[in-house]
Formats: sequence, C-alpha cells, structure tokens
Amino acid sequence: MSSELVIGILFASLAVFFLIGQWTAFALGAVGMLIIFLTKGWIGMLGLSSVVWNNSNSYILIAIPMFLLMGEIILRSGSSQNFYAGIVKLLRKLPGGLLHANIVSCAIFSAVSGSSVATAASVGTVAIPELKRAGYRHSEIYGSLAAGGTLGILIPPSIVMVLYAALVEESVGRLFIAGIIPGLIMSLIFMIYIALKVFRDPSIAPSMTQEQIQASELMLSQSSVLRDVMPLILLLLLVLGGIYSGITTPTEASAVGAAGAAGLAWYYKKLTWSVFWESVMSSVKTTCMVAMIIIGAQILSTALTFSGLSREISEWIGTLGLSKWEFLMILIVLYIVLGCFVDGISMIYMTLPVLLPVIKVFGFDLIWFGVIITILIELGQITPPVGLNLFTIHGISGGAKFSEVVAGSTPYVVLMLIGIALLIFFPELATWLPETMRGK
Repeated sequence: MSSELVIGILFASLAVFFLIGQWTAFALGAVGMLIIFLTKGWIGMLGLSSVVWNNSNSYILIAIPMFLLMGEIILRSGSSQNFYAGIVKLLRKLPGGLLHANIVSCAIFSAVSGSSVATAASVGTVAIPELKRAGYRHSEIYGSLAAGGTLGILIPPSIVMVLYAALVEESVGRLFIAGIIPGLIMSLIFMIYIALKVFRDPSIAPSMTQEQIQASELMLSQSSVLRDVMPLILLLLLVLGGIYSGITTPTEASAVGAAGAAGLAWYYKKLTWSVFWESVMSSVKTTCMVAMIIIGAQILSTALTFSGLSREISEWIGTLGLSKWEFLMILIVLYIVLGCFVDGISMIYMTLPVLLPVIKVFGFDLIWFGVIITILIELGQITPPVGLNLFTIHGISGGAKFSEVVAGSTPYVVLMLIGIALLIFFPELATWLPETMRGK
C-alpha cells in the first residue's frame, strides 16, 4: 500500500471520527489500529499491548493525579473567595483595578490548580457578579477571565508540561522553571493592555464609588489580606521551591502539594469528607481521561512509526529547503489552526511524534520549544469554535451571548502571539532559569 493512500486514509478516518463527535482517545487509537492493520496485518497488532503498558507504567506521569488532587482540593476548599477578595483590596486603585485582580488571581490560582478551565471557572464564579455590580463592561470581564485562565498551563505546575516532558524525554523540573518568567511576562502584558485600554476609554472600568469601597471593606472585614493571599502563595513556593532547590523531584513535589492543599483546606475549616471524596473522584476522572488520550495517541504514533510515515514525512519536510525560522513559523500556524478544533493534550501527542525528529535536526532547544508549545496550547483555549475557556466563562456568565465572550477574549490572542515573539527574539526568557537550575 502506497504512503499517499495510507496518509489519505489516516486523515479521512480522523476527520470522520471528529465530525461525528467521537471521543478523542478512541478516535486516535482506532485510527492507529487501522493503519497498523493495513500496513503490518495482524502481526503488527500484537505489539499494542506493550505500547499500552510502556505508556501507562511511567514514574513521571504519577505527578498528574497528584497535581490534579492538589488543584481539586484548593478549588473545593472555598479559598477562591478569600483569595480573590484579598487581591481586590490590593489592586482596586489601579486603572481597571478589578480586571487586574482577575489576571493576578488567575495567574496565582492557576499555579496551584494546573488547569485553565478550573481556574477560569473558580475565579470567574466569584469575579463576574462583583464586576457586574461595579459597572464594568461585560465583554472585558469575560475576556480577562478567559485569558487569565489560560495561564494555568504556563505557570507551573502544569499538566501539559508534564506530558510534553515525558514525550520528548526532558526534565519536568527544568520545564516547570522555564515557564515561570514567560508566565509572569504574559500576565504583565495582559495587565499593561488592560491599563492602556482603560486609560483610553475609562467607561470600561468605572472607578469604585465610596459605597462600593465600603462594601468591599465590609466583605474583607472578617480577615486580613495576608491571611487571604499568603496561604496559596506559600503553597506555590513550597512546591516550586522544592523542585528548584533539588530537594524534591516534580513527582515528589506533586505529593507535597496535594498534602499542602489538604492542610490549606483544614486551615479554612473546609476539609470535610465530602470535599476530600469529591476532589479524589474528580482527579481520578480527569486522570483516566488524560491516560486514555495518551494511550490512544501513542497507538497512532506507533502506527506512524511502523508504517514508515514518520520517517517519510520528516524527510519530505527536509527536502522543502526551509530555514529554521520558516519551519517554526509554519509550526506556529499549524498549532493555531489545530488549537481551534483539538484539545491541547491531543494536539501535542498527534504532532510531536512526527515533528520531533525535524525539531531536533533544526537544533531547537526542547525546553524553550516546550514553552512555545504551551503558549500555543493556551491560545487554543480561547479560540473558537472549541475554546474550552470560552465555553466555561459563557456557562457561568449568567446569560451572556457567546459572541460577547469571544469579542472580549480576541485581543488576548494577539497578546499571546506577542509573548511568543518575545520568546523567539529573547529565548533567554525561557532558558535562563533552567540553566541556573542545572548548575545547582
């Protein structure tokens, strides 16, 4: 069977599965099995058991359920309300103060949840009613929350980074550390944009009246800012500090984080059996989903290897005579388009097995490239028609039009591309901290 026919069957099969709404994991695995059967017959199918076992039996991937459990306990412990209230008090005097509070809250909250959707939902549930009462423009509210939520997979710990590191066989700890400065820069870019937009059009974010300030003070009268904000920051420092110092591996740090989250829930007097059980069950469900996508994608990756398509595609790309940066621009466009239709985990497992050899030939730093890929996956969270953060914010908006959520989020797509451009021109933004870590 010719390579052209196999490629045609591959893309046609994937298109059919996705169009009929089939689960991503099943679609990838089924198409992979079809390609293996067509190219190697039943003998090729015998190797699938080892594919499943090898990709399930990974020490690195233990970090995923632990980080998920940490985030779930945090999100169910009621700390989001207290934390957001503290950030509001700190930032309310800035131009567009509550919009800045959305970005900062999402940035810090995402670092302990590791999930863009969970961050957007948790902060948005508290923030949307507060900002609407203050008279903020609705599209700006939704846009800041949807975009702020994307920081959940850039600022470590990040589930996507764990999966990428396992796939390309790089250090999870170094990749985590590489995401810190770009994550902070992205947050700063968002806040600068908000400040400039509010300066140009003050009606976007009306100044708080004395009555609203008093109401905010009353909301905070039961607790100090430090008591509301510092516990989450200390938990984040505990997890990342252990990784950076070398005291803990990322997998061990994930367990420390889960235990710390339980301690935080106890601090807020919300560590009940119900909270713990719901957190565990939610973590198990998400872990199973991620594991099935990994297995399905690895079956497809094995099929591409067995059939020789990976090698032929890599050789074909090499014959195009592209420069290093032309190849990178094509990749960026590819991931932007894929991000409109495919979730981030599926995206990296569908593409990297084919593209990784070419990426290595061009000499891209895999840590730096991982940060670029993570931002592109973030971008896919807020690009229609399948932007998960857009649907999340729309669902908790209280009846907003979906177009209003999209309109508020669109400028942040451009801001993320600016962030990628900064990393291309100044790669040290992502590589400097990991290099200092390597020297320890």
